[in-house]
Order: sequence, then C-alpha cells, then structure tokens
Amino acid sequence: MLEASVSIDGLQYSSIKKGLLAYVCFESGDNQNSINKFFDKVSRYKIFEGDSSNLDTSLAQLDAALLIVSQFTLSASTNKGLKPSYHLALEPSQAKNLFDLMIETSKHLSIRVFFGEFGASMQVSSINDGPYTLIYNF
Repeated sequence: MLEASVSIDGLQYSSIKKGLLAYVCFESGDNQNSINKFFDKVSRYKIFEGDSSNLDTSLAQLDAALLIVSQFTLSASTNKGLKPSYHLALEPSQAKNLFDLMIETSKHLSIRVFFGEFGASMQVSSINDGPYTLIYNF
C-alpha cells in the first residue's frame, strides 16, 4: 500500500505512507495470543517487493508502517437472508478491551504501528498498490 489514513469528524486522526492497512475484528476465542500471532505474522510476512522485484520483503525489513482499524463488520455472516448477522463478533466492551490490549502490545514492537479509534465513525482512505489484499485468520 502506498498510503492510508483515518479521519474522524473531518480531522485526520492517523496516517501512514508505505506499509499495511489492517482491518481487525475480534471474535470469540480471541485473546493476547491472537494479538501476538497477528503482529508476528503481519510484521514478518513477505508481501513487499524487494531489490529483486519479487515479493520477498516484509514490513519489518522495509521499516514501513502498519495502520490498524477496528471493523466488526468483518465477522458478518451473509449466508442467510438479506441482512448480515454479526453474532460472531465479540460484544463491543470485550472487543474494545482486546483493541486496547493490541495498542499496548504494539508499544513493545520494532515496527511502527498506528491506529484508528475503536467504535468511532471513521473515514478510511487508502491508495492500494496492485491492488493487493489478504485475509489473515488466527
């Protein structure tokens, strides 16, 4: 991704240049271990072009940034009816606790991590290079 930003009420809240934009949803069973796995995988996953023009370079190797946005709608079940069900998503107070834990965990990482605001109505902008989008499940 070439750049991404989050605005709230028309004011820029956070932004990054080259890096990753990650939408995160917490579901039943998620915990500190899930957060650790997420950061380990995302920081070391080789999805950027290196010197050889191959996808062989990680976020950590590039010294790029990570922007994390909470988005409970990722857990939507759409296989029945004409309205999504969000029964898989954690209840908001539990999800916020994990999101806060994610913020605290990120302070001890070697990569630069920025966040949207949990529960806020955010305007998310991104310029995706490719486009290149992956779904990580833990």
